[in-house]
Amino acid sequence: MASQDHSSTSDYSASNYNQTAAFVYSTEYTAPILSLLKPSIGERIADFGCGTGELTLRIQEAVGASGFTVGIDYNDDMVSKALVNGVRHAYISDLQNIQIPPELESSFDAVFSNAVLHWCKQNPRGVLDGAKRLLKVGGRFVCEMGGFMNCIGVRIGLHRAVKKRGYEPDKMDPWYFPTIEEYQRVCHVLNGCQLLIFFWLRSYCKVRVSALIPLIWFQG
Repeated sequence: MASQDHSSTSDYSASNYNQTAAFVYSTEYTAPILSLLKPSIGERIADFGCGTGELTLRIQEAVGASGFTVGIDYNDDMVSKALVNGVRHAYISDLQNIQIPPELESSFDAVFSNAVLHWCKQNPRGVLDGAKRLLKVGGRFVCEMGGFMNCIGVRIGLHRAVKKRGYEPDKMDPWYFPTIEEYQRVCHVLNGCQLLIFFWLRSYCKVRVSALIPLIWFQG
């Protein structure tokens, strides 16, 4: 399945991503969230924010030839690299307003996302609306994202520097780090689905899986 036509969104290249953020798809970092996803033979799974496809490929292998895996990312360079890497099905789309063929709706056993949704600040509910459209009744939404106070030291410094120069830091801050209560309210759009969500609560110099805490774990 080829990606859809889309204007260039390669503000962050696949090579830059692989060079500077490879930890986000490392085995150490992703073992907890993949253990919650538990992909199995024959399942249909959508990967929201697939990047260059490293985790999508692992899911694709887990579901086997009888299953179906699709990666979705807003960055055309990422999707192109994912396809080159061996991801069989991938689309370019804004996760906050999913645009994929209607025949894929209500057909997935799970929607998965790793280290992506804290970038969806403009319309976080739109992401979950899209997941709801794709999932079968009783399907599961499994994601990892930054939570309240994540990267707080860096953000405080950036906010001060931006404000000092006469700009509004809240408008320029690209991240969405909700509290538990805030995201629980947003997640109620997924009523009828299983929700398994990990938040990062703090900023760490090194990846420490022990710091990955399940804050939302309930069936809607």
